[in-house]
Order: sequence, then structure tokens, then C-alpha cells
Amino acid sequence: MLEALKPWQSRFNFKVEMIDIDHDTRLTERFAARIPLLADGDKEICQYHFDEQMLLKHFKEAV
Repeated sequence: MLEALKPWQSRFNFKVEMIDIDHDTRLTERFAARIPLLADGDKEICQYHFDEQMLLKHFKEAV
């Protein structure tokens, strides 16, 4: 998913922060079944694989 996001970063001017949930029991319990997960704060955009349409929808809603 990280590689798929690279072309979109310059287009929409965002940074990606990768969080390793293995070091936080609370995060592991909450997200382990849905990784990789792309989120903007508390808003989940897509999980398991990069979904271009969901990313575009997210940025349309953010405007």
C-alpha cells in the first residue's frame, strides 16, 4: 500500500505515517484483523489493499 500511495502524495499533498501495531496491545486488538489499513486520523479510508476510488472519495469529502 505504501508504494501505491506515493504517486498520490504529491497530488494531494499528504504525508504517510506508518504505525507498527505489534508494539501496542490496544492497537493490535483493534486493528490486527484489518491491516494494512489506510486512515486519516480516525477516518478509515481503505483496508487490506489500496483502493484508489476510496482515496479519491475521501479527498472529495474533505474539501
